[in-house]
Amino acid sequence: MQFIHRISISSSPKIQAELAGMGIVVGPGGPVTRLVTFVVDESHESWPEVQRWIAARRPIDIVSTKFSKQELASAKWLELMANWHHGYPQPDEDVFGYLEATYDLSEYCRECGTGLKQRAPFQMKSEPKWGRNGILQLNWTFDEYFVTPEVLVTVFEPHGVGYREVLNTRETELKSVVQLVVEREINIVTEGLPAETCARCGRVKYLPVARGPSPALAGEPAGHMVKTREYFGSGGSAHNGVLISQDLANALASENVRGACVRPVAEQ
Repeated sequence: MQFIHRISISSSPKIQAELAGMGIVVGPGGPVTRLVTFVVDESHESWPEVQRWIAARRPIDIVSTKFSKQELASAKWLELMANWHHGYPQPDEDVFGYLEATYDLSEYCRECGTGLKQRAPFQMKSEPKWGRNGILQLNWTFDEYFVTPEVLVTVFEPHGVGYREVLNTRETELKSVVQLVVEREINIVTEGLPAETCARCGRVKYLPVARGPSPALAGEPAGHMVKTREYFGSGGSAHNGVLISQDLANALASENVRGACVRPVAEQ
């Protein structure tokens, strides 16, 4: 696996010279913010020096992990992660109106975002413009997935995954999209994971994993698609992880379904 850093900083002649000394060439940036962005992985020959520079300059540093084909193929379970977010849940996106329209809020904590329980279909403005994609997430709802009816029939239904209709804001059923329904849950191994406890509700939430595989499972899941009982996120955002079996991941790959990728789940 490779650990990749996407780094952004306001450029200046001094910053350009410092980076050039480490073999990284950046320009002057835009006319207003002068922001520049570059990518470097930890196998770079100058990484120890770059790491010290990051600690001193404190740029925006977003870390991701690139896994080998073998690492992905040998994982028994994988975390499903969207790489296409399309639109916002409705209605009244500017005031988060979808919360009351879609969820039972009796256990919801507005401080940390945990405790939502879906009670009604999601609403979208209109039929998604799928293009070549077949799976998506809405912004703000990072533990729910939506697919075309074709992907549902060819990939998910044969693996025992159910679905739910999706409506427009007039509460008319949309024809080109359905929501996947993930009913089964599993605990993860949380030892050593960075966490925060909500001062209001006392629930624990774990920071999203950026380096390495997703946390190991505390048991053996039933079925091919499950959610973690534990929450991930920070601030007012919270979601449960969505995990799929290797068989389901292979089915997505064989059908060339675009809009999501996978991360291996660690073995205990």
